[in-house]
Amino acid sequence: MTKRKKVPFQVVAEAGAKETVLTLSGTIQKRYWSDDKYIDARLIRDQLDSVKNDITIRLNSPGGDVFQGVEIYNYLKDHPSHITVEVMGEACSAATFICAGADEVVMNTGTIFMIHNAITGLWGNKNDLKRAVEMMETIDDSILSIYEERTGQSREQLQLWMDNETFFTADEAVQYGFATSVKSKPKENETDAHLTAEFKSMVNEAVAAALATQSVAAQAANPQPEPQAQPKKSLLAKLRKGETKE
Repeated sequence: MTKRKKVPFQVVAEAGAKETVLTLSGTIQKRYWSDDKYIDARLIRDQLDSVKNDITIRLNSPGGDVFQGVEIYNYLKDHPSHITVEVMGEACSAATFICAGADEVVMNTGTIFMIHNAITGLWGNKNDLKRAVEMMETIDDSILSIYEERTGQSREQLQLWMDNETFFTADEAVQYGFATSVKSKPKENETDAHLTAEFKSMVNEAVAAALATQSVAAQAANPQPEPQAQPKKSLLAKLRKGETKE
């Protein structure tokens, strides 16, 4: 596929006839300089704003800034294209919001999915710390709303998982609704059978098209003469042959 646009470090989007592939590998954080090695919402908008076809996002991220993650989530959720996120290594923390914003989430074999409560660094007097705790509780509530909408799990169950900083295997991520499927390598004989059937179908279609073309060409080169009407026998001829009836 031809490259649509290349951004240094983590992000490369490729445009093809059927889909656009966007690779995201790294930490989610606001980029202040063009050479910052992070993924942020603006970077993704620059890549996908003009895309009309299906989108596949290949994701490997430990997470990062919660607000950038939520902005990416809402951008993907509102994008008109059908979006599939394929987890290539890990989808942890804020990176799970990217999954939540997609139409489909495919976990590769051996990949990891992790959710937890919001984390911050605290400094100040008791009033500052109290306000910080209230802010963190509000952020956790917002995160719970995203997971609840995506998975259909109860708020209590999700809160328990977040409290315990829970890691899920690929199969568990699907089981609990964070992902839709696990991508496994097809067996060799299944791949061969698929390719053989596809090849046979292509050959049959090509042969049918060639025969149809040949038949049309032959008819054009050798048109069949139209049948001539038989002349009617005269009454005298019928009398001679005794064909008249009483």
